[in-house]
Amino acid sequence: MKKEELFGFIGAFLGWVFDSMDATIYALVMVSALKELLKNQGILNTESNVGFYGGLIFSIFLIGWAIGGVSFGYVADKIGRVRALAITIGLYSIFTGLSSLAQNIWELGLFRFITAIGIGGEWAGGATLVAEIFKNKNRVFASSLLQSAWAFGFLLASIIYFTVGRYHSWRVMFLIGVVPALLAFVFRLFVKESQEWILNKNTFSYIKSLKLLFRKEYVNQTIIGSLLAFVAVFGLWGVTNWTPALISYILHKKDIAYYVGLGSIALNIGALFGYISFGVITKHIGIRNTFILFFMGSFLMGLTTFLYVKSFDKLLISLALLGFFNNGVFSGFSIYFPQAYPSFIRAT
Repeated sequence: MKKEELFGFIGAFLGWVFDSMDATIYALVMVSALKELLKNQGILNTESNVGFYGGLIFSIFLIGWAIGGVSFGYVADKIGRVRALAITIGLYSIFTGLSSLAQNIWELGLFRFITAIGIGGEWAGGATLVAEIFKNKNRVFASSLLQSAWAFGFLLASIIYFTVGRYHSWRVMFLIGVVPALLAFVFRLFVKESQEWILNKNTFSYIKSLKLLFRKEYVNQTIIGSLLAFVAVFGLWGVTNWTPALISYILHKKDIAYYVGLGSIALNIGALFGYISFGVITKHIGIRNTFILFFMGSFLMGLTTFLYVKSFDKLLISLALLGFFNNGVFSGFSIYFPQAYPSFIRAT
């Protein structure tokens, strides 16, 4: 592996690790955070109210993610993958840290919205950078391995919650999330820009790029890819945000922090194997059949986990299998999208 490939991959990988960590923190502290903030606003902090406002903030987060993906896709095509990545890492880190200062649910919602813009934007630049710096024979494996960073980030958040968060205020968890901002500065110092982007940067036009996405030769992959990504993101965050509530429902305990940590770890151990396996399976049966396999597995395990599992021991096994399929499918997007478009519209 060349120095350029190594530094580029490590930079994008760590960016995605901390991206995942900051995204996951909310799911782990949602109940405790909203109970305090709702009480501060004079709103009854019942389970139904926590669920309603928690889902509302989650929806706001997803909107920010979508906006970040589109807007920083443009930025990455315009100013380069490396600079765009540094900006997004700084953005999601700083606003995760600011979430610790929220005094009401609307402030928390605003901070999570801006955090999501950075999180959504980071993937667009990182996946594109890795796809461009690796040669064709290594690209599928590198892209699949890059996606596994999400599982490491999720595990990191779970371990921090398991060892620190459950003993301290939810605000401490968000404050820890500011640490990755340091990576943004290191990233700019050591990671070089993609040569493929440098060669094609003068051909970039945002309006032209948007039109190209829907031209005859690209419209099928644009529509199909967007629909698949929508379903995958919806499934990912549905599972991530409601797993703590499921654990609480199964155990009927007030203090579930320990068990939520175990559940998150099980989910992401499965996800880690899923991310890496997607690329390996793709080499044998093709990306289309691999997508079908993972989406079907995700659907079946989602039904099993949320409708039929009634004991915590079985839930841990079910969560691991669900993580394998439900999270693992995201490796397919970092393989599929970069190959589907030319360099000057790839991040867009």
